[in-house]
Amino acid sequence: MLLEVLITFYFFVLSLFSLSSHCVYYCVLLVINALISCLICYFIYGFSWYSLIFCLVYIGGVYILFIFVSVFNPNDSFTIYHSVSEFNVVFGFVMSLLCVCLFYNLVSVEFSNFLCTVVEGGFYICLCLTLIFGFIVLSLLISWKMNFYR
Repeated sequence: MLLEVLITFYFFVLSLFSLSSHCVYYCVLLVINALISCLICYFIYGFSWYSLIFCLVYIGGVYILFIFVSVFNPNDSFTIYHSVSEFNVVFGFVMSLLCVCLFYNLVSVEFSNFLCTVVEGGFYICLCLTLIFGFIVLSLLISWKMNFYR
């Protein structure tokens, strides 16, 4: 049942691409689709490592798209107006995440110990930290306004 809801929500977010014309909205929709895809992979395969690696690669690519969009298409006239409906959307998203966490704690079956050992888990964490460090350095280099970095 939950898998069908996730697939339906995935295609709903895909249809939202046709309603938007701003590059930042495209990147946000890509991040949402990446998270939904990771949840679908997790529910199909049952391994948390597959969905984690997929999420890191996909969101890393979207992060590079964010940098590309911010460098070549600055959003000077982009303003966000807060309203009650936006609060309801954020509140609904947070509540749905809490429901997924509650569902995971009720089921709590994890088969990732068959996928990798403790040493490989540490190696994956080291790779993730290296990726985050690279993104931080890349952000600092691109935001530097002196010389020809930007």
